Parts: sequence; structure tokens; C-alpha cells
Amino acid sequence: MLPERPSRQRALITIALLATLLLAACGQTPTPTPLALPSASPTPPEPTPTAEPTATPVPTPTPNPFDQEMIARRYTVLVIGEDSNARREARGHASRTDAIMVVSLSPRQTEVTMLSLPRDTVDIPMANGTLYTGKVNGIAYQFGYEALQGAMETMLDIHIHAYVKVDMDNFVQLVDAVGGVKVTNPAWLVDGHLGLSLAPGTQRLDGETALDYVRSRYTSSDYARAARQQQVLLSLVRKYLNPATEWNLDQVLLMLDSLQTNIDFGDLPTLMEMARRSRKAAVVTTVLTPPRFSLGAGDFGDGRGWVIIPNLAEMRAYAHSLLRP
Repeated sequence: MLPERPSRQRALITIALLATLLLAACGQTPTPTPLALPSASPTPPEPTPTAEPTATPVPTPTPNPFDQEMIARRYTVLVIGEDSNARREARGHASRTDAIMVVSLSPRQTEVTMLSLPRDTVDIPMANGTLYTGKVNGIAYQFGYEALQGAMETMLDIHIHAYVKVDMDNFVQLVDAVGGVKVTNPAWLVDGHLGLSLAPGTQRLDGETALDYVRSRYTSSDYARAARQQQVLLSLVRKYLNPATEWNLDQVLLMLDSLQTNIDFGDLPTLMEMARRSRKAAVVTTVLTPPRFSLGAGDFGDGRGWVIIPNLAEMRAYAHSLLRP
């Protein structure tokens, strides 16, 4: 297993927010101005002295900028957090995708589902029919982000429309840009490694504290950390979508220099409308952890270190139960 790196979990939160920020930018696009049909030609005169009046111009209805078929169906994105930044890239650091989350919005935007796959999951079925025997966080480094998207589609037997990827550099700025985020901490979280001591209850976290909150694992676990990542993600996205939140769109978008995505940018106005409608949606969050979603976990002495063997049948059955068309 890769050693813990101090800043890697910035990526998860930044990523999930990223799509929302892009959608919000599209939300600032003015509605197209209605166009009027040209005036009708006068009716030719009848064989009488009186001519027919000129027809009144008929305005064209305002175009609807949203794809109604898209709004009516499920939309699913693979959210990827990459363990890299400019400093590590300069040192030749091998980038790993340590945050991997499927985020799906139901038809009519009534429910949001978030499924996180642990980074140590191995034996991944690829879209091309091969089996990737290494850890899932190495697929994108070797084959690219679309290959990881295809692998997640194959593993869960679902359709994923697009991926969104960012690195670790933007998280603190994004949290601070909206004045922090609120989370409800279920129990004392004390992590001497990070200098974190957070009491139970509802807390407002600034960027640096939120970073520690989603990084901490030494007094909990990787799985508990993944659950906190989902919690902060939801809080952060809702903060940006809240009309009462004041933030500078241009400034925030300039932060997103690590963005990579295959989202069709023609869909962004519709995605913004879907995001707006989902603000009060029910939320289902799951980390696909052992024992339910695993056939075994541990160091099996095969040179791969501590790994999780996925229970594909259980993962697929669970994904199908939640991600109905």
C-alpha cells in the first residue's frame, strides 16, 4: 500500500465541486433573446377598393436552453482525485488516482447516489476484456482516465456518462472562497499526526481544517475517511449551489487549472439546471468496503501489499439496486 501523503485528499473534494462550478458558470449565460419572424407580406388586393391590412409580426417563443430528455434520465459521472500537484510533477512523482467516486443523479433529480471505491481494490475487469491485477489507483497512470472510466463501468455494470479529474492543489482555496463548510462530526476526531482535535457536533471548517478532516485516518480508517470525504463534498457543493452564498465566479474558476474532463460542454446549461433541481434531493452514500463487497482483504504475499479482492457480483447487484434508469 502506498504510504500516506500529506495532501492527497484535497483532490476528492475539489473534484466533486468542479462540475458544479462549471455548471454554475453556464448558469450565468444570458437566456437567448427571442427572435421575431419577419413581417408577413401584405395580402394581394382583392378586386375591391379596400386592401387587406398588413399581418402583425408573430414573435418566436423563447428557446428552452435545457435538454428535457437529458433531465428525464439518470446522469452519472466518475469523480477522480489524483495524487499529484505541480511540486510532485516536477520531481517526477507517479500520479495515482486515490479518490475514485461514482456520483449519479436520478431521473428528475430526486436522489443523488455516491459510491466510493477503495484505492487498494485489485483484480479490476477492464472494458477491453482484460483483467488489471494491480491496484485500481494505478489504472489511469498507465492507461488514461477514459480507461479508468471504462473499468468502473465494467466493474459495476453501469453506464457512466463522463469523468471529471483534478489534482490536489485547489481544495483549501475552494473551501475558503465560500467562507468554509459545515459538517456534523459524529465523535471526537483527534489526530496528532495532523494536529487535529475536533469535537463532536456541527462544526464550520475553514479550508485547512476541512483538509485535515478529509485526510485523517490514523485514529479511524481509510473507510471512515472516505465517508468524511463524501460528507464534506456534499456540504461544499450545496454551499456553492445556495443562492445566498456570495462567491466570485471568475476567481474560483481560475483556481481550476488541473481540470480534465470529457463532459460535453454543450450539455453544461442542462447540467446546471439539473444541479439546481437536485439541491433538496435525497442522498445515498456508500463506501464499497469489506466484508460485504469483498472476497477477502489483506496481504496475501503475492507482492501487491495490502489489497482488497472485490466481490463483483455483490457490487453489481448493489449498484443496480440504486442506479435504476
